Amino acid sequence: MKTKLSLGRKPFNEFWMNCMLNQAFSIAVSEEASYKDAAYLNIYRYYPWEAATDKDFRYPTIDALYYMDDPARFPLSQVIQTIEPGTFHNPENLLEEIRTTLDHGRNLSINVDLYDWLPGSLAWKRFHWYHYSLINGYDKERGVFYVIDDTLAGYEEYEIPEERLIKAYTHSEYNVNPSYDGPAYYVYNLQDSIQPYELKLTEVLDNAERLARELRKFSMVGMWNVDADPEKRQAHLTYGLVGVNIICNRHIANTLLFQSLREKGLIDESLYASLSEQVEWVKDGWNVVKDRFITGDFVRDRELAYAEELLAKERAFWITLLEGA
Repeated sequence: MKTKLSLGRKPFNEFWMNCMLNQAFSIAVSEEASYKDAAYLNIYRYYPWEAATDKDFRYPTIDALYYMDDPARFPLSQVIQTIEPGTFHNPENLLEEIRTTLDHGRNLSINVDLYDWLPGSLAWKRFHWYHYSLINGYDKERGVFYVIDDTLAGYEEYEIPEERLIKAYTHSEYNVNPSYDGPAYYVYNLQDSIQPYELKLTEVLDNAERLARELRKFSMVGMWNVDADPEKRQAHLTYGLVGVNIICNRHIANTLLFQSLREKGLIDESLYASLSEQVEWVKDGWNVVKDRFITGDFVRDRELAYAEELLAKERAFWITLLEGA
């Protein structure tokens, strides 16, 4: 057994998707840098989500296509062969099992409760929120593990004391929710041979056409029905903020997508300039909405109307791409 190990994964922190996607791209881009373009690819959709603790509260967010229901079509299938669910054989030997997995060069993502996980995160000592965190290494002599995860300071590698890892895992959804059907951890198994990723204009345009069609139908009706009760209001604002934050980050990705298309000579300078101006307006607009959720300066009718305008503007820049390319 080694006393110190790092798998050498670098956090993919250009923008935030969700815990599973960011860690998967951290692995992929660490293996083959061209896969950052796969993260920019516009294979996403808007959908209404229900709050975990209040099914009557709905909020808009974004998710990637294919990676859960049709992984063979997801670009990272060229890097990650399988994502294997697992259960620890002996919870009392939790730390040694994790170290053994890492010693074999396997990428492990463990279910944790964010309440006791990372100081500086949105949930730290405020509320219970569950997700999977990527373990990147350990130092047995110092009694710490290294994890790639998200806080308000960014998506980076952080140091976790052994006792905190045990506590966060013990209080994880896997351990406290009898109806939870997710695993204790996932292991990412890589392909034997990894080919570079090629960003294709035809695929970007196909998704642009789909997004333009879907955005015309997507509605904010019934969203963000924040309760007036102070406690419920704060919970609802937190859920709404999580959804809006992902939307804000997707427009960072769209900015990078258009930049990459220009750098590869797939679109010309004039089209790039038009797209950049439009996406910047949309990105700034969603950041305004995000700030209102953060500060509590939330006025439902105003935010709903502004969100509808932003969705229409997004549809417009996808049409600009389709017509210009």
